[in-house]
Amino acid sequence: MPPSGIDPAVFPCLEADLDRVRDALGPVRIHGRPELDALTLEGAGTSRGLVRPVLALLSYYVLTDPSKPADDRAVLAAAATELLHVGALYHDDVVDHAYERRGGPSTNALWGQHLAILAGDCVMLSGLGMLAGLGQREVAEGVRASERMCAGMVMEAADLYSASRSEQSYLDAIGGKTAELFTLACRLGALQAIAKGTGPQATANGARQAPGSGAPREGRQEGREGGREEGREEALAGFGREFGLAYQLHDDILDLTSTEEELGKPVNTDLSEGVYTLPVIRAASRDRDLGRLLGKEVTREEAARARTLVLASGAVEEARALADAHVAKAVDQLSGLSEHPRAVAELKAYAQAVFDRRTDSRPAAVPRQARQTPRSQEAAHGQQVTRWVKDWLVDTGLAATPAEADHHRLAGAMWMIERILPRATDAAADVEGGDVEGGDEDASERKRATAAMGTLICVWDDIFEDPRLTDPRAVTELRENLVATLRQDPAAPWTHGAIPTAWAQLWPRLHKGRTARWREAFLDSIEETFHACEREALHRISGYIPSTAEYLPLRRSTSGFEIGMGCSEVLQDREIPAALRGHRMVRRLEELAFFVIFAENDLAGLDQDEADRIPYNLVRAIRHETGCSRAEAVERVERQVAEKRAQYNAVLAYVPVLFRTLPGLSGQGDRYAAIYDRLKLFVDVRQPESERYAPRTEAAGPDLARLRREISRSAATVPSQR
Repeated sequence: MPPSGIDPAVFPCLEADLDRVRDALGPVRIHGRPELDALTLEGAGTSRGLVRPVLALLSYYVLTDPSKPADDRAVLAAAATELLHVGALYHDDVVDHAYERRGGPSTNALWGQHLAILAGDCVMLSGLGMLAGLGQREVAEGVRASERMCAGMVMEAADLYSASRSEQSYLDAIGGKTAELFTLACRLGALQAIAKGTGPQATANGARQAPGSGAPREGRQEGREGGREEGREEALAGFGREFGLAYQLHDDILDLTSTEEELGKPVNTDLSEGVYTLPVIRAASRDRDLGRLLGKEVTREEAARARTLVLASGAVEEARALADAHVAKAVDQLSGLSEHPRAVAELKAYAQAVFDRRTDSRPAAVPRQARQTPRSQEAAHGQQVTRWVKDWLVDTGLAATPAEADHHRLAGAMWMIERILPRATDAAADVEGGDVEGGDEDASERKRATAAMGTLICVWDDIFEDPRLTDPRAVTELRENLVATLRQDPAAPWTHGAIPTAWAQLWPRLHKGRTARWREAFLDSIEETFHACEREALHRISGYIPSTAEYLPLRRSTSGFEIGMGCSEVLQDREIPAALRGHRMVRRLEELAFFVIFAENDLAGLDQDEADRIPYNLVRAIRHETGCSRAEAVERVERQVAEKRAQYNAVLAYVPVLFRTLPGLSGQGDRYAAIYDRLKLFVDVRQPESERYAPRTEAAGPDLARLRREISRSAATVPSQR
């Protein structure tokens, strides 16, 4: 189906030629790494409307024969403009921290900022490579347009949060970042048409023969005919520039006037990110209340208030009138082209149709997946596991009485177990193709063991965070004694203390059927967690609060995340290959999951963390670093959690594809993917609802001082470490 506003009777070959453009785009291959091809496969941000290639082809048609297919040179020129555009979008989304593009995840949301930037470089260089194959003039124009496009982006970035940004500065920026590529598209189309009309020429201009295009051609004739051709080229280039200015003005207006569902991406982002567009600049010049909101980062409420003031000022209508004026100027540029009047008329109609479509379109919102509640029998199974864990807590002495096992810190952990384990059973059954339960006692044993391990991690965490633990030497001794317990001889376990007893019972259940590599890695991860918890406790005692840059690695080190991944392997009865675990995409998935789980944990436990002076809380870190209010810090963390959750879901959707293309998995990609799909269960659980953060009982918890005393050097002879 041809683009809106174009009569297929006038340009009968346009849709077929656009298919040729799409074929020419393809991915930029990363040789030897086929799983990375998706990084540049059109790009998550590719313009589906192919506006720039359409302009290039139409500019070619109006100077040749509109009824005939474009030659290969014109198709490559059209594809090159799109690659330059897409490469710039990769960079633009990184700079703007944009995680959605046309209703889907942006490339930086999927792959991260570093790879997105490098992918943008690859795509843009591929576009310039196409132009180099057409001739010196084409590549020179492509380089010049790219330079001006980047300069426009630099101008915009330099004016971020500048309340004194002028209209001229804004117009200069969009003239570079947007209008230059529209100009280039029309100019390249015209150049190929002019070259086609000159007949075979010598290769003085360095043009490389395109497949099926005949001999290379020069870019321009000399003399009076050359002047006429230059005029036609400049007319189309001028059309492209005015069109591009109008296009960006309309885009900036839509950011203020549309809804997220209508636009297919977040709206009102320019104001929030300090990009003051023409309507904002004009409105601020006449509204002091708006001016006071600019020049700094704003909250969501402030951004919404600023948007309301802009819309009420009439500045949007003024900006729309200016955009319409640029459309009229674009049309005027074509007045001297008379060879194919119907084709020129259709080019004008297309320009207007693009803006009508952008104003009136209503893209379908991406449906959000509903969270399903466990069925009754699933909930019953989860409750059976938590009852077993409660009995185990009492049997080992971690909880002296059943009432202590009902303490909200432990009950909260078991609340999560009840919601996650039944769903994990379903995920495993889907992969295995059958019922995991089905009398499989090993599977039930693995569930009990992982549930108990999760609860034991909570006990260890509480011991280190106990506000009564204020002596740095006692903290270090606690860590040393826990490591000694961890490395105890299974044949001669400690039986006089709750923690040694619990570990002696739990460890054989966890490592049953696991490899020696897994066992050592799991023990090392617990020991590393103990060292990290010691460091956090010492920071708590000294009053140290980390910077936001330090927060993430410090928080992850104490989170037990690696222990949790090991438990996932136990539950799925499968070990993740080291090469797979180290893959960039897999590491990114884990980083996003970690952030969502534990930043939300920080929000849910903020009151208690503040009372206990817990240092590794993102809200506290932001407040300490920026001096902002508690409410502002909470809002910032909530916004980050929402963004990271959206990115996580986007990456998770790609993981099965990745695992099917990675070599060395012996056709087991879906089974490994199930481990990471299970991780989503933790991401989806709403921790603020857990009793761990919202106590509903007054039960006294385990005696943490007793648990520490039982493993002290004065209480027993500590076994020698490995």
